[in-house]
Parts: sequence; structure tokens; C-alpha cells
Amino acid sequence: MTGPLADLTVVELTVHRAGPFAGSLLSDLGAEVIKIERPNVGDPARSQGPGPELKSGYFIANNRNKQSVELDLKTDAGTEAALELLADADAFVENFGYGVAEKLGLGYDAVREVNEDIVYASVKGYGETGPLREKKGLDLILQAEAGIMSVTGPEGGDPVKVGQAIGDLTAGMFATIALLARLHEREQVDEADAEAFTGKFDVGLFDAIASVMNEYVTFHSMTGEVPGPQGTTHQSICPYGLFEAADGHFVTGVPSDERWGDLVDLLGREELREYDTNDERMAERERVREILHEEFREEPVDHWLEALTDAGFPNGPLNDLTDVVDHEQTAARGLAVDHEDPDAGEITLPGHPVNFPDFEPSIRSPAPRLGEHTEEVFADVAGDQTTLDEWADAGAFGD
Repeated sequence: MTGPLADLTVVELTVHRAGPFAGSLLSDLGAEVIKIERPNVGDPARSQGPGPELKSGYFIANNRNKQSVELDLKTDAGTEAALELLADADAFVENFGYGVAEKLGLGYDAVREVNEDIVYASVKGYGETGPLREKKGLDLILQAEAGIMSVTGPEGGDPVKVGQAIGDLTAGMFATIALLARLHEREQVDEADAEAFTGKFDVGLFDAIASVMNEYVTFHSMTGEVPGPQGTTHQSICPYGLFEAADGHFVTGVPSDERWGDLVDLLGREELREYDTNDERMAERERVREILHEEFREEPVDHWLEALTDAGFPNGPLNDLTDVVDHEQTAARGLAVDHEDPDAGEITLPGHPVNFPDFEPSIRSPAPRLGEHTEEVFADVAGDQTTLDEWADAGAFGD
């Protein structure tokens, strides 16, 4: 293994997306990630969406570079085997419902008994504190309840969900950041204070979405206003949004008042010059956008992309998924990776979002088949054949 996390061993008990996404970010950076799955069933994501049996594209995207082991955690032998596995791990990631890990014998206290240095990440819908901690959560539910759906959608229209599981993915990212922070903290703890180290933390999808609401929260405290769907506009900057050209759409914005005159010069619409501050443009936002639309409709998209780029304004086309996958920037940054999966064949996987000058995150191994590494991993964990046979006979690995 290579990469900045090549000496890290992570065990995950995860399903669907939030927890698995955290594990995939770590595994792409070189960590050894071992995924515990329910015998014969596995992560439900295996059966959701197109792909081979028990290996959907949804599962493949979030579980590359991992090993899969089957454990029946409803048996004492399964729990014992899991704890032996965790005894030598650096971190544990779980995103089961509130209290489930504890019922399965893998709560923080139980794991810490066998590994006092463990960093323990718990990802939940609502976190592990607060009045809603036991409530079931899905990304859709949390998008609505934590507010982001209320500001998403066409202006004046009904709220809609973000087109991707923003709660799952951001919770997975925040969990990854916190896990690395805990590992760093662990390295700073003096040996005399090791017993006082608490490696546990939790993050909720509610927390993640509420956090990315960002300046909306602060604006509300200042003005008391409750924003509705924003369409493609910005809550505090004008112009900023999607515009119609003669043959399609593009996006652009003016980053500062100092550049406003340059845009007026480019467009030749002198009536815009009076709106020389962002406050004035926000106050007359509809009029400003109306004039811009009138002018932008006169020429095709490519004309405006070239003109705006030459003038130093940020801009871009409205791309669909095919455009993004085939984009020259995507290729240059390794963001769409051609991959030969032994079960799915030739596919494309999302690349790692961070660029390292001296290390290229890579897909070292395909997403595992269910239980593919059970024998290999636990032959080593058990330490001897007798223990391994006893676990197997007691149902640790399922039927």
C-alpha cells in the first residue's frame, strides 16, 4: 500500500452511503479498510441500483479499496471475532441506528475494553444527543428537516431536494475530518494520560446539513427574514446565476463592485451603470437580471463564455453528466476513473477529490464481493485454527 494513510487500519460497520463514503475517502488515501457485513445480505446498497447481483454501482462507488468480511453479530462468536479484529485497529466507523452498535456488543465502551486507543466514529441521522437522537433518518428527511430543501428549487416555486444525497456525503466528509483530528490528538497524548484519551465522536446528518446552511443562519439572526427557494441566484450577490443565451444556458457572476463597470462596458447596456453597488443591484435584482437576460439572449453560449473569460469574469456552461465525465478538467484531475471490475466489467468510478503533488489516490482494488475476505482476515485475527474453527462452528460467519 502507498499513500499518507498507508499505516492506518480502519474497521467499518456501515451501510448505504454516509459511513461507506467516509471509509472510501480513507481507503483511497491508502488506509486498510475492512468492512463488516451481515452474512448472505450485506450492505443494503449492494442491491440498490444497476449492477451485478449484490454489487450495484451505488455500492461499487463507495466501497472500492476495501475488504469485506461476513460476521453474524447476533451470535456471541460473531461479536467476539469482531472485537478481536478491532483490538488491532486504529479506528472504527459505524452508522447503524441509535443504540444498535451497543446491542450488538460493539459500542464504544465494549470496543475500548479491547483497544483503549481506538478512534470511534458514530454517524447517525440526528447524532447521539438531543431529543431526536433515536429518530430514524434518511438523507431526504434530513434535507427537509435541517432546512436546505427550503432554499432549494425554482424561485417562487415548491422546495425540492438537492439532486444528490448532500446530507450523507457531507456527514461522511465531516466524519473523516473528525477521525483524522482524533488520530492526531491521540499522537499528542502523553503515555501517562493515555487512559484519559477519549477517541469517540459522533456526527449527524442533521448536523451536517445545518452546518452547510452557513450564512443563512447568520443572515436570519440579523434580519429575521426566512428565505424561500433561491433558484440559481445567490442570497446576497447580484448578478449571480443561470442565464439564457441564444442556444442554451450558462452561469456567471460579478465578484465585486469594482468589476461592475467592466461588465457594463462588455455588454454595452448603459442603463445598468446606475446599479454600481451590490446593495443597489440586490434592491433592483429583477430589473438587473431582466436586462442581462435580454442581452445574453442575443448571442450563443460559446460567444459569452469566451467574452466573459477574456474579460476576467467567472463563467461556465450548464453541463450534464456526460459533459462532466468527458470534461478536459475532469481528465486532468483524475475525477472520472476507468476501472475494470471483475463482476461489473468496464465502468467509470468517481475519483478522489483531493490532489496531492506527490501521491495519486488510486483504486487499488475493486469493491469487494460479499464476504470475499472473511477467511483471509480472520485466519490472521484468530491466531490459530482451533479458534477459527470454534468461531465458525458457533455461527460467527453465518451459514
